[in-house]
Amino acid sequence: MRYQNQLGIITMIVLVVSSSALAQTSHTTTTVGRYLSVDNKPTSAQRDLLSQIIQVRFPQPVQTIGDAMNYLLRFSGYSLVDETRQSIAMKNTLKKPLPLVDRSFGPMSLKDGLITLAGPAFTLMQDPLNREINFKLKPGITWHKG
Repeated sequence: MRYQNQLGIITMIVLVVSSSALAQTSHTTTTVGRYLSVDNKPTSAQRDLLSQIIQVRFPQPVQTIGDAMNYLLRFSGYSLVDETRQSIAMKNTLKKPLPLVDRSFGPMSLKDGLITLAGPAFTLMQDPLNREINFKLKPGITWHKG
């Protein structure tokens, strides 16, 4: 009889501990299938919007580098800075025709796509507060009207 009481107490302790552990994990994961659960937290692409992976074939109306950048940014939560805040070199680049090799893009991060479109002369400038993108010339590169 004494053995049964001890076994009953041990069983209750195990149940309390395991149910408390389950209660703690239920806040951090959600079961989405019989053998699959997911963490209840944002993905890295949701925390860093420019890290989202893109793969795109630009439609025919997208003809310039600027058109392509705006097309990539349209659902990202970001936009290019107003034209009044862009450098002359960047304005000139945005008006250039989109190279044929760049009409089909990815998979790559949105940030890498924007950097690729801008070209090696520019550094991406990100304003996470206003969710704006700008580019500046890299040191040592000068722009002259061509």
